[in-house]
Amino acid sequence: MNPDKRPTAEECRKLVSWMPMIIPAPCQAIDEDASQLRHAKLLNTLGYMYTKQADYPSALSSFTEALDIYTTHNDNRGQAETLRNLGDVHRFRNESAEAVKLYLEALQINADLGDESQRANALFGLATTHRLRREYGEAIKLYSECLQIDTNAGRKRERATDLWGLAEVHRLQAEYTKAIDLYSEALQIYTDVGDVRERALTLVGLAEVHRFQHEYSEAINLLSEALQAFTDTGDYSERARTLWSLAEVHRVQRKYSEASKLYSEALQIRTEIGDRQSRGTSLWGLAKVHQAVQEYDEATKLYSEAMQIFTDVGDKPWRAETLMSLAETNQKQGRSGEAISLYTEASEVLEEMGDSRGASEALENAADIRKTLE
Repeated sequence: MNPDKRPTAEECRKLVSWMPMIIPAPCQAIDEDASQLRHAKLLNTLGYMYTKQADYPSALSSFTEALDIYTTHNDNRGQAETLRNLGDVHRFRNESAEAVKLYLEALQINADLGDESQRANALFGLATTHRLRREYGEAIKLYSECLQIDTNAGRKRERATDLWGLAEVHRLQAEYTKAIDLYSEALQIYTDVGDVRERALTLVGLAEVHRFQHEYSEAINLLSEALQAFTDTGDYSERARTLWSLAEVHRVQRKYSEASKLYSEALQIRTEIGDRQSRGTSLWGLAKVHQAVQEYDEATKLYSEAMQIFTDVGDKPWRAETLMSLAETNQKQGRSGEAISLYTEASEVLEEMGDSRGASEALENAADIRKTLE
């Protein structure tokens, strides 16, 4: 939105479309149970808004209080919705084990109630958790189930979200043609219904496809459009993610000054909102820049900080990536023994993940160093 130009009513409507709406409480007295349940609904709405703003501690507090009320009053439908909301927050915080547990609880209640639409919502959260854990087969299965439910129910917006989820999985598996088709279909729906935030998320996905295909100008255009949308809607978490993606595009083009600026901006936001895992990826990006310009001591410091975060949160893929980068930095500094140790550790982590090819490459790197020492 241009701050120097008065927005139209339609622009305003679209910008606040993500915000939940709830009818104000009536003035007349209502019974205690109804009052408590209404309070729980308000807490859920408040938690949802905190989640959109990436204020996860406040969101957890609101949702937990709402869950206690619903549980006390045996409101199964309210319990299921709140369990799913809690699952979402833990997923956003990269606490996948807790997220899966909460989604499964919600799914069981939804199945008992026969509520297919809410079941689809919980399935989507579970599918996304599997995607983030790189369990792509399970993710596709669950997203496809969501898509079938939402298509049958005629839920257009939710169908677009399912298409986006499937597109993300295909992108991550380098199946770019399929990913573009799915993103494009989702993008059209979000444009039609005026969902600014979800449209921006889809633009980011398309941009990532172009980035991996080395189509950098198109990637920058799409990411810049998405960044403006996230800025307008106040979505700090996604704004940071988009800044990080822009930084990656500049880094691979060797535009290190711009990349460093963007990584730093993403790092500041992620530090402020308490997203530790994503803070780690921002540190990794900054380390990559310092490594590229041969500032190895600063790169080592940043990689080490990032690796501690990934170890603490249990993120094996990023831990392995950082071990490889740290090993390479030590190798360039002539610290052969340390590099061999790091490559070996990276191989062990990759093997634990089931990435035998990556583990073999790490061991080959260690073996190559040993040959130079003979």
